[in-house]
Amino acid sequence: MRRLIRSTAALAILLGAAGSASAQGHIFIYNNNLPGVGFNEATAAAPVGGNPGTTLGQQRINVFVRAAEIWEAKLKPRVDVWVLAQFRPLALNVLGSAGAIQVWRDFQGAEIPGTWYSVALANHLVGTDLAPCGVPLTTSCFDISANFATTFNFYMGLDNNEGPGQQDLLAVILHELGHGLGFQNFETEATGAFLADIPDVYSQYTLDVTTDKVWTAMTVAERVASAVNVRKVSWNGINVNKAVPSVLVPGEPSVLVLTPASLGALAVGDASFGPPLTAAGITGEVVIALDAAGPSTTDGCSVITNASAVAGKIALMDRGTCGFVVKVKNAQNAGAIAVLIADNALSLPPPGLGGADPTITITSVRISLPDANAIKANLPGVTVTMGIDTSILAGTDRVKGLMMLAAFNPVIAGSSISHFESIASPNQLMEPSINPNLTSSVDTPQDLTTSLFTDIGWFSDADGVPDGVDSCIGSDARAKVILGSCDSAVDNIVFADGCSISDVLARCSVDARNHGAYVSCIAHTTNELRTAGDITDAGKGAIQSCAARNK
Repeated sequence: MRRLIRSTAALAILLGAAGSASAQGHIFIYNNNLPGVGFNEATAAAPVGGNPGTTLGQQRINVFVRAAEIWEAKLKPRVDVWVLAQFRPLALNVLGSAGAIQVWRDFQGAEIPGTWYSVALANHLVGTDLAPCGVPLTTSCFDISANFATTFNFYMGLDNNEGPGQQDLLAVILHELGHGLGFQNFETEATGAFLADIPDVYSQYTLDVTTDKVWTAMTVAERVASAVNVRKVSWNGINVNKAVPSVLVPGEPSVLVLTPASLGALAVGDASFGPPLTAAGITGEVVIALDAAGPSTTDGCSVITNASAVAGKIALMDRGTCGFVVKVKNAQNAGAIAVLIADNALSLPPPGLGGADPTITITSVRISLPDANAIKANLPGVTVTMGIDTSILAGTDRVKGLMMLAAFNPVIAGSSISHFESIASPNQLMEPSINPNLTSSVDTPQDLTTSLFTDIGWFSDADGVPDGVDSCIGSDARAKVILGSCDSAVDNIVFADGCSISDVLARCSVDARNHGAYVSCIAHTTNELRTAGDITDAGKGAIQSCAARNK
C-alpha cells in the first residue's frame, strides 16, 4: 500500500492544506509503491548492520529513515521536506535517481534575484511551504521525487560495511536525496539551455577555469562547450573552497609523458585489479603490443607476438574484443612492466578498468582515444611515467586548484556537471558513482557536500550577501557594534564579503593572548577601519573604550 514512512501524526500534516513552518522541519518519505512491491515487499530478510528489519521492504524503509535523519540533522530545515519515493526497474547500471519536483525564484529570502532554487531550499529560506499538499494528493505538492532500482544487490546495513558485489543502499539514498535538496542544476548540458531561460543557484558557482566564466555569465553556446571541457569545470563557492584542504588528499592518478614532453599529463582510469598506481611511479618506453588473432592485432586478446619488443616496456593495447584482465595478463606473460589500454571511442575522462584476476602483478590504466592517438603518432620514442601526482589535491583542477565538477565528453544526461569529479580522494558522496569506501558523513573532514549546500544557501544568515561569496555566514548582524555588554552605538555595517564590523573585531578575541593584546588588536583594527572610512574618529574612540571595559 502507499503510505507515509514516519508517524501517523505526520500523515495528518501531509493531508492537511496548511503548510506552516516550524522551528525544526523534518524529512518525510512517502511510500509510493503498490502492495508487495518495493517498500512493501514481504521477502524475509535477516537483520544486518544495525538494521532490525525482518523483511526486505521493512529494511528498505529503515535505511530511508536513517538517510533522512542524517540530512535532517545536518541541514535543520525550517519547513518539512516531502519525498515521493519508490523502488522500481531503472535503466541498466542506474542505482537510483532523484531531483527537485519544483523550482522557485524571487521569493522572500532568496539572496540572488532571478534565480531558480530547488523547492526544498526555497521553502527553507522563505520559512513556509510554497506548495502545500491538499486532498487529493498530487505529485506537484511534493518536494523531491526519488526512484531506486530493484535489480541490485543492495547492502541493507546502517554501518557502511557492504561486502564484495554489494551496493550500500544508505550511501545511495543519501546521494539521491542530496540531489533533491539542491545538488543539481536546472540546465540541459547538451543544448546549453537553462530552464525557461532562467539561471539557477547551482550554476552561479559553476566555473569554467579555461574561460574564467561562471555558467550564469555564459552564452548558450559557451555552456555547451563548457559542459564537455573535461576537468576544467569547477565549483567556485567560497565554502567548498575553504573546506577542500581539510577534505582532499594529494595524489591524482596520471600518465606523465616525458618524451615528447609536449603531450603533458594525461588523464587515466585506474584498474580494479593488479597493483595500484603509486607516487614512485613506473617509467618506461611505450610499445604497441601485437597479437595474431583477429579482428584486431592490437587488442591484446591472444598471445603477444612481439614479446621481445614488449619485454621490459609499457605495453599499449586497444580496448575491445575481450576483457581487460585478459589483455593485461597477456602483456604480463610477454614481460611488460605495465599496460596502457587505449579507448576505442571518445569517453572523457577515461573510465576505469573493471575485472578481477589475483594473478595479475603489473599495473594498468585506461587512456582516452585522443591521448592514445597522440602517443601512437609519436611512436617510437614515447616514454611515460604512470603514477600518482602528489603535487595536486586529488579532485582539484590544475588551473585554479578548485574542486572539480564532473564534466563528460560526450555529455551524460543526469550526470554531467551535477556531481563532483570522480577522481577526488577520498571519494565523495556526490560523485557520479557510489564507491565502497564511503561513510555516512555528509560533512567535513570526510565530505564536501554540506559545504556546497552552505554555498547555495542552506545556512543563510539573510544578510543579503550570497552565501557562496559570504566569508562570515552566521555573522553578528546587530545594528550596532557591541563588545560584551558594552554598546558602542557605532553602526555595524556589513561589507561586500558578508562580514560585519563586529565580525572583524571578533577576530581579536580569538587571536589575542590576553586582555592587553586584545585592546591592542582592537586599536589596530579600528585604525584600519577609520582609514578606510568605515567608521569615524568618534566611532573609533567608542569602540576602543568598549574594548578596554570588555573583560
